[in-house]
Amino acid sequence: MNLIPQVYSLDLQVLRWINRGFNHAGLDLFFNLLADGKLWTPILLITAAILLFKARDQAKGWVALTLLGIAIGDPLCNQLKHFFDRPRPYEAVEGVREVSPGPAGQRWEAAVRISGLPEEDVQHGRSLPSSHVANATAAVMSARLVWGPTLRWPWIFLALVALGRVYTGDHYPTDVLVSIPLSMLYTWLIALGANRVWGKVGPRMAPKLFSRMPSLLFQK
Repeated sequence: MNLIPQVYSLDLQVLRWINRGFNHAGLDLFFNLLADGKLWTPILLITAAILLFKARDQAKGWVALTLLGIAIGDPLCNQLKHFFDRPRPYEAVEGVREVSPGPAGQRWEAAVRISGLPEEDVQHGRSLPSSHVANATAAVMSARLVWGPTLRWPWIFLALVALGRVYTGDHYPTDVLVSIPLSMLYTWLIALGANRVWGKVGPRMAPKLFSRMPSLLFQK
């Protein structure tokens, strides 16, 4: 997918600055582990199950909204990836530093590869939007909707996820910049719908919980 030349040129400049400008083995390890789905998926699912049964009411609401946001948003992002069909930086650009998990049994050791000159013009890929960033945004936006605007530290986590996807060469800066507002929008819409459903079924299905938490969303 060809962007406006000036925007694409700036996109490449920022990509190279983040991807090649401040490399360090510690950052390779950190950003590699931060994006390792095989590592985090079981941990997060177990944590979510524990919170749903043991946590306070607001935390339960946050888990429910986050799971809904990811369950609906992730397939949407996958469809958009096929629609935009944008190659990843390490697929289409020479000299991109690709940081990925090591081989089986050595996933803690980041594998680093420098992309070569593409043999032909790469036309297809799955770079836009970033599912990692969109899913992280769903979790952070859900927290904002449940606990209100004073909860700010999750946005630092989101910034690290977004930065990491560019650092590892998986996405262009514009990919992550598009993914954040996209996810904020659909997470907000999903939360509004879920809250409306909760207002109708909550009194019948979980009257005690509903009496304590009549709304899933933050109330001033």
